Amino acid sequence: MKSLGYIPKTSFLSRTLLLLMLSFNIDAASFESETVDIPVIEGARVFAKLDDKIPVVINYFTSVTENGVIAFYNKNYGESIQQERKRGRLTLHYQKDLQQIRVVISQQNKLRQVDIIVDKRAVEP
Repeated sequence: MKSLGYIPKTSFLSRTLLLLMLSFNIDAASFESETVDIPVIEGARVFAKLDDKIPVVINYFTSVTENGVIAFYNKNYGESIQQERKRGRLTLHYQKDLQQIRVVISQQNKLRQVDIIVDKRAVEP
């Protein structure tokens, strides 16, 4: 039987590779199985919700003002750690537990579109 080139030939390397692969899978599975609860402003019209795995994304429309949306998420996540405005969209960055949260607010006619993205924080504190 011909061996594959990427499989280590020694048992030590084989076990090390197997343990490394398993540790990545366990870490990813444990985070993905966590429940991510994203607060949504009352009366919002949700048009997309992808919450079966990380990153979690929710998109909705609301008649609440931009300042009202900011106040709502500051109340739920604490003060944003960064804000930036590009092409008319305001992006608020939050960190909570092991999560990186981005809230993007943009004007859509007389409504605000709010996009929330929750991902695993890349760098531990």
